[in-house]
Amino acid sequence: MMKKQNVTILLSGFCLSSLIALVSFLFLMAEKFGSHLLWESWGHSVPFPSLYKGFLLLVGGLLVFALKKKWGSLPRSSHELMEELKEEQTVNYRHTWRSLVLALIILVLGAGVGPESPLLGAVIAYSIWQADKLRYLEANREQLKHLSLKDRLVRLLHPSQYLLTYPASQKGTDKKKRLFFIVNGLIIFVLLMRMTEQPSFITKLGDSQWQAAELVLILPLMFYGLLFGTIYRWLMKKIKGSLKKLPLPLIGKILIGAAAIFGVAVFAPSLLFSGQHAMHSVVEMGLELPVLVLFGLSLLKLIFLEVCLETGWTGGDIFPITFASILQGFAFAQLLPGYDPLLVVLVVSLSLAVTLLQKEWLAGIFISLFFPVKLWPIALILIFILRWLGTKVKTGV
Repeated sequence: MMKKQNVTILLSGFCLSSLIALVSFLFLMAEKFGSHLLWESWGHSVPFPSLYKGFLLLVGGLLVFALKKKWGSLPRSSHELMEELKEEQTVNYRHTWRSLVLALIILVLGAGVGPESPLLGAVIAYSIWQADKLRYLEANREQLKHLSLKDRLVRLLHPSQYLLTYPASQKGTDKKKRLFFIVNGLIIFVLLMRMTEQPSFITKLGDSQWQAAELVLILPLMFYGLLFGTIYRWLMKKIKGSLKKLPLPLIGKILIGAAAIFGVAVFAPSLLFSGQHAMHSVVEMGLELPVLVLFGLSLLKLIFLEVCLETGWTGGDIFPITFASILQGFAFAQLLPGYDPLLVVLVVSLSLAVTLLQKEWLAGIFISLFFPVKLWPIALILIFILRWLGTKVKTGV
């Protein structure tokens, strides 16, 4: 009997993790559909494109303001949720859908932020919800046995009732079950993406034929990435500190962000959104555009990201920083035509992204996925060096 009950809990977890994967899939599909509808289908069919974009962002900005005023400081990032989880042993997941709705509006309106932070935050919140739901089902096994199938399903799927939070019970699901649910959710998500023929998040930038003699470039290019990233972070910190002294109301911030998106939409449309959708064309841009243009676009992309984040158009920073870092890598590759271009791009982009994100393993591994496997040993060496240097700086050695 106990084995049968364990199987029931396992199947319940399988069902809930599949639902979380479905929510993630639908969020990304809605973002893709909404962006295409607003900026491609309608944007290219209107007689006055600039006027349309201005009207779209004015209305969209007012909507973002109204929702933020009503719901508070959303969308919540994965970092915020992880901090709450560490302190409270749980997170408030009851209004996560609001965070997803606001994140979706911000993303489809062209803000230069990524979907990964609000989406990961939602997955974390719903995973805690799943754990609380399973904890309730385990604690009420005897009662559930006497209920009809309909009542069992109600208790399984009801979004706000029949939950048992962590502090109320120490039982929970064991690590093997949690791992099973995570893997199941990932498999369901990948299957949904494959079944609908969605493009991969990762675009390979090409092949590499690097030679041992080219390894002399690693340290100079790495220190350039470190230096540029450090100066940029310092400069942005000073600018943001000055801006925070200005008593600007929320509506003013939101409209400034909308104006920035409008300016990018008119003069540099390739920088709209996170950069995720433009990654397939980054090689073409890197080979065809002049060096100064590539540097300028890279810097503008980073500034666009900061403006969006500081004016309430919040989202993730991994994809925008990745896009900007790779553009800058291609600029250096043009300056060093005698060397393997992808080796140059890897060292510059990985060093810059790690410095800007301050997360050696996350940024390093993510950047590496865009490059061929034969460059991964170089990436691993860079990650270790950058992590060692970061540790030295933090400890003051």
